[in-house]
Amino acid sequence: MHRLIVSISLILAFCTSCSREPEIQKSTMAFDGESSDLKSTQIVPTLDTAIEKGVNAIWCASFVSAWKTLEEDLTKEPVSLETAPEIVTFLNKAADPRSHIPKSVLYTATGWKQKGIINKIRKDLKQKFPTKTPPIFSDIAIDSFVAYAYLEVNLQFSLPYFQNREPLVFSSRAGKRTKLSSFGIRPEDDYAYFKLRQQPAILFVKYNNNYKHDEFIVDLDRASKPSQIIIAMVERKHSLAQTYASVEAKITSTGRKAKAEGLGPNDVLFVPDILWHIKHHFSELEGHEFTNTALKGQRLDIALQDIQFRLDRSGAELKSEAKMYMAPIPTYYVFDRPFLLYMKKRGAKQPYFVMWIENAELLQAWNTKKKSQQEDALDGE
Repeated sequence: MHRLIVSISLILAFCTSCSREPEIQKSTMAFDGESSDLKSTQIVPTLDTAIEKGVNAIWCASFVSAWKTLEEDLTKEPVSLETAPEIVTFLNKAADPRSHIPKSVLYTATGWKQKGIINKIRKDLKQKFPTKTPPIFSDIAIDSFVAYAYLEVNLQFSLPYFQNREPLVFSSRAGKRTKLSSFGIRPEDDYAYFKLRQQPAILFVKYNNNYKHDEFIVDLDRASKPSQIIIAMVERKHSLAQTYASVEAKITSTGRKAKAEGLGPNDVLFVPDILWHIKHHFSELEGHEFTNTALKGQRLDIALQDIQFRLDRSGAELKSEAKMYMAPIPTYYVFDRPFLLYMKKRGAKQPYFVMWIENAELLQAWNTKKKSQQEDALDGE
């Protein structure tokens, strides 16, 4: 019996220098393992999938890209499995994200093992992503069909942000407070670093009756290309799709997309450090036989998504610039409660990575030892 292997890998890296040693080592990952070991995080196959209450939610376009490639290259029609799991309907209805992803970051391939598809994948990846470890397709029968997608993004900030010397206290919707490591522009950086203050774009701000902002949306680097990363302090909707759409609508409605402001001379920005690696099996799909003519009687054995995500300030501290003194009221853009994070090709309508952060399960915990090391390093500059 033929077997279909759907193997997806994703690496999202944020750094300011590819040759610089990462500040956060793998041993300090907030999580590294199977999604089944997570207590409060949900991996969703499509943006339209309903989000469970009280959990983080993660979606990446790599799995849908592999699914659409399979449909295009082999089945020539919507994929169909026996007993029709609901996830199949969602995947078939999902918009094809491939045209919305920069060509330089996405690789997809399908083919039969006996016709050399595995060697082709390994060769193509080595050429397109030289630092990528070639994938291993173990225990695959000679007559297996492989659908594969790999997405790798290295979004480099034009200027590195500062590491926060104090813990950021994150409050989940359930009220749990957690001390976190974070980066951004600190209160002590007031009236200085004006180039860095213009790097983030404040796309939307909503103030309450006390003139305190309770919603805000930030592009962390307005000059990044071809991709951008947006973080939004907004209310969560029924799905990631609806939450993302609400954020985009807020950005468009204000008319600030083209003339977005940076940070004021004494504004503050703090974003939690994020570093995790998750392997997720879409078990609802595994073990089901195809009913499509091209794959009639064959079984989908493995549906796997492998995601590694990193977001930090990466890089050296900036040197002090000349100061100017004024007395504006500072605005604090601090992501210390549930928020949305997404990546997309600048100008595209669809994102290719979306994460709703409801709790601190995948955020970097505050490390007092690390704090002391950072302060020693800063004092020596």
